[in-house]
Amino acid sequence: MRKMRIGMKIVLVLVLVLLPLTLFSLCHIPAFYVDSIKLTISDVGLDTPYALKRALAQYRGVSLFSFRLATVERELEELALVEQAEARRKLPSTLLVDVTLFSPPALVYAHDEDEVVTAVYVLQGTSLLALDKEDWTLFEGRTLKVEIPQGYASMMAKYGVDGSFQQVMDLVASLEGNTTLITRIKYDNNSSNSFGKMILELSALHAQIWLREPVSSAQVSQAIQMVQEDQKESLSFLSSHILRYDLYKGAMVRRK
Repeated sequence: MRKMRIGMKIVLVLVLVLLPLTLFSLCHIPAFYVDSIKLTISDVGLDTPYALKRALAQYRGVSLFSFRLATVERELEELALVEQAEARRKLPSTLLVDVTLFSPPALVYAHDEDEVVTAVYVLQGTSLLALDKEDWTLFEGRTLKVEIPQGYASMMAKYGVDGSFQQVMDLVASLEGNTTLITRIKYDNNSSNSFGKMILELSALHAQIWLREPVSSAQVSQAIQMVQEDQKESLSFLSSHILRYDLYKGAMVRRK
């Protein structure tokens, strides 16, 4: 029994010594250096994000055994547009990566006092994640834009979104499919009420719908229809003057 215990200890020591040596050796065999990265992306109709290409490029030319697959997956899932990632090794020198991209219902545009865009964000959960500048145009013409002040965006990117902005983004997400006439959405939390001020611009109708409290997507759709009917009756859509409508839970008021 004693000899058996000694033998097991010797085997264990050998394993503990040989495993690191084996791994070290594998990491320095050129045949295992990554020369091919095969990326498969879920079909959301997007070009491959620049941030994703850059993140994967760092693994080209290094050994397949010099990094953990879990680390690759975690790094990719920290990117703003990556929802899920799975990495696999294919010997001798190929890294296989499957990625599911996140398709946001709206992008968040931060602008300065001159309304120059300084950053573009994606909202995932309660986190506001910045896009690489090279990826700003990926959703051009496909996704609604919510414009907010730069300082407000920076604060939420650092500490997470507040309840009012979450309500705004939930409303924007629910508008999907009913946004043909909405050309611009502006939001500012610098207001006397807790919700802030949300402005839906309807450029084709020369009109704006102002919200100072949460409403449903059905109310917004109904309000847009009412604006259309109002514009037809008054022919105000022929004027360059922007009409303002204030939408509340119980009614909509046209301002002079």
